[in-house]
Amino acid sequence: MSAVKKIDFHIHTVSTVSDREFEFSINTLQSYVEQACLDAIAITNHNIFDKEQFLEIKSSVQAKVFPGIEIDVEGTHILLISEDNELGDFKSKCDQISMHIPDSCSSISLDTLREVFPDLSKYLLIPHYKKHPAIQSVTLERLGDLVYAGEVSGPKKFVHAIRDESSLVPLFFSDLRIEEQLKIFPSRQTFVDVGEITLESLKIAFKDRKKVFLSREDGHKFFNLLGNKLTLSTGLNVMLGERSTGKSYTLNLINDEFSTEDMNVKYIRQFSLLQKDEDDEREFSNRLKTSQARITEDYLKEFAVAVEGMKDVNRDKLDKALDKFMSSLLKHASESHRRDSFANAKLFTESAFSLNNLDSLKKMISSVVTIVENVEFQDIVDKHVSKESLRGLAVALILEYERQKENELKKSYINDIIEDIKEGLKLHTSATTISEIDLFDLMMDFKRIEKFNELCQHIKVEREFKRQEVSGFFKVARRSSFQNAKDVGAVLARKLSYASAFEFYHADGYSYLRELRKIDSLRETDYYKLFVKIDYEILNSNGFPVSGGERSEYRLLQEISDANEYDLLLIDEPESSFDNMFLFSRVNKLIKDLSGSMPVVLVTHNSTVGASIQPDFLVYTAREYVEGKVAYKLYTGHPGDKILKSRDGEVTKNHKVLLDCLEAGSEPYKERKERYEILKDR
Repeated sequence: MSAVKKIDFHIHTVSTVSDREFEFSINTLQSYVEQACLDAIAITNHNIFDKEQFLEIKSSVQAKVFPGIEIDVEGTHILLISEDNELGDFKSKCDQISMHIPDSCSSISLDTLREVFPDLSKYLLIPHYKKHPAIQSVTLERLGDLVYAGEVSGPKKFVHAIRDESSLVPLFFSDLRIEEQLKIFPSRQTFVDVGEITLESLKIAFKDRKKVFLSREDGHKFFNLLGNKLTLSTGLNVMLGERSTGKSYTLNLINDEFSTEDMNVKYIRQFSLLQKDEDDEREFSNRLKTSQARITEDYLKEFAVAVEGMKDVNRDKLDKALDKFMSSLLKHASESHRRDSFANAKLFTESAFSLNNLDSLKKMISSVVTIVENVEFQDIVDKHVSKESLRGLAVALILEYERQKENELKKSYINDIIEDIKEGLKLHTSATTISEIDLFDLMMDFKRIEKFNELCQHIKVEREFKRQEVSGFFKVARRSSFQNAKDVGAVLARKLSYASAFEFYHADGYSYLRELRKIDSLRETDYYKLFVKIDYEILNSNGFPVSGGERSEYRLLQEISDANEYDLLLIDEPESSFDNMFLFSRVNKLIKDLSGSMPVVLVTHNSTVGASIQPDFLVYTAREYVEGKVAYKLYTGHPGDKILKSRDGEVTKNHKVLLDCLEAGSEPYKERKERYEILKDR
């Protein structure tokens, strides 16, 4: 790959309304280009292009410099990069963008972008792809063949995208603000297999994922960091070194560099998972409950709908309405001999038409229209239902809605006429009128209360509703009834009094809900959580509650498993807290599997972890004194290499490093080996 060039096409040199304040330094940019050994850069400020500054940069930097701009388009950012032979025209177009986007809250549409840049094919377009704010699939589809590469935020996303033939070709850039106080430069650049560096040659290269790399020599298997002072595998890296040689220091530097807005680092620090005191069990239980809140919400989501459905049901009003109706009906019957011509009119006792709710029909129409207009899953929809059939269904539903809506309007109009006539008749007679009531709706509400009470009784019956195996442990979820008001209060962890409401807890669900509504500071959306107690417990492989040490083991396994949602995993000496059998049988496999999809850096002194885990790459830290000051040196290499090398060309023997760091040296290792042989059965 002799033609491989190193580029960074996302560099900021002007502080705009979309940036934090910073003052550009040409000296810093020169140092960055030199130290990072960059072959080409692009100046891409937010929604602005400074021609004079660009010309200064071009004449001062020992690299190819492309003019560019980062544009806010439809909720994402798009890097638009040009050749430097039409700077006047490019400047005038960028000035139009600046006028369209005067502040950090503004953006332009794709149509406006096309109006300003009529021939987008002349430029290189690189949207935020797997990076915040990511381009929407609809926008990407509308851009079509104009976009074939996208910016990602880290090595993990780069590797995933490069392996996925359906994704854009990934590009990894610094997104750097060039300022005076910048002393440590990032290692976020991309290597491209290209000859002469021109916009056209780069376009051709970016269309071929086989020509884009994370590192110069090893393609996608490695990436650079710490200002290009360290190379790591995109898989599993084991870091070795004697005490106080900079292992944790190096981990902290890695954590600092990659903990950005767009990248998340999972850092499991040494001793952080050990049981600390007698309160550990309670803390463990609370953390477990908090971490499983989503499972609780998912389990109770149907019950939450039932509670929400009781919002407009008022039993007191129902009782009063029924009493009023019965009283008026009896009185009306008892006064039959007093009825005059007005009271005997048929409309005097006429009931109003019941009006139907058309919300479900409206939702159906909305759902069908959503399917018709969807672009992202159009291929799947077309395989099962034709667009013509869906459009026909939408039209039929709309016509049915209009027909039913017309009937409802007619009924409402007639109801108004009947009500006006009845009011007029009442003014001319002394006969008692029968109170208006919808007996069907009333009985439905009473039935709702009855069924809701049955549901509340059922959900309080104790039972285990979820059991999940997690690396040899079992995570168990149980439901049960609350025993006192304190238990209820623990659910939301808010200082509210539930004592008066809890008096009705075991009576019936509706009465309990009615009392909860009387607590002023209690949100309606939290009512459903206060009907049933949900507990989580971790059991060991034998089905018993975990001990203190097992809790720590579970924490480690859970922390490693959760790291799958992150971009980088750092683990500092797990052997300080756990025994070798646990590390070998459970932790090693989990880490190894995880490293298949993301970079992992593991610091260890333990042969069970360091050697048995079979890492992809080794990092050895050494402490030296340079001019009386402590300096840390990093040596790297593959596990099978006989020597490990530093960036400045120094070497150390891998065999000695492994024995010294994992086995306490060759002599203790030989002695232990001989003792094991003596004890072995012959």
